[in-house]
Amino acid sequence: MATFGNPIKIGVAAVLLLAGLTTAARGQVAGGGLSVFGGESRGIMQITGKVVCSGCSLDEVRKAQPNQHSLYQFTHKRGQIVMAVSMVEDAQRWNTLTGSPQLWIRADDQLLQKLSAEENLFKEIEITGLLNNTRTLDVFDVAVHG
Repeated sequence: MATFGNPIKIGVAAVLLLAGLTTAARGQVAGGGLSVFGGESRGIMQITGKVVCSGCSLDEVRKAQPNQHSLYQFTHKRGQIVMAVSMVEDAQRWNTLTGSPQLWIRADDQLLQKLSAEENLFKEIEITGLLNNTRTLDVFDVAVHG
């Protein structure tokens, strides 16, 4: 019986790997498929704006800057940032998927550091990522301008 166990385990692992790769490939196509991170993917989008605060909440920024508009709080594994969003590649899709100014953001530590760095506050930042219907933005790139 032990001789049949290993081939079955290998077969199951191969099927899961192939299913994951297929899902990842479909997640990169604009407008279709399931993301490997969970939730329906909506294609890659670019968001431009300025980080106005790192380590603070949306409510705190609104109290300090009541005239500031288009504020979004991005919560991540190391804390949160508040960003004043000035442009989104597909604003209609953004508005449909966000529904709330509080979103989750996933990125590697280097990208999170770039977003939350004090020297980048109030500089124009462009985020490239995948926004899921779970209101989670998976970040692939962060470009700082200025």
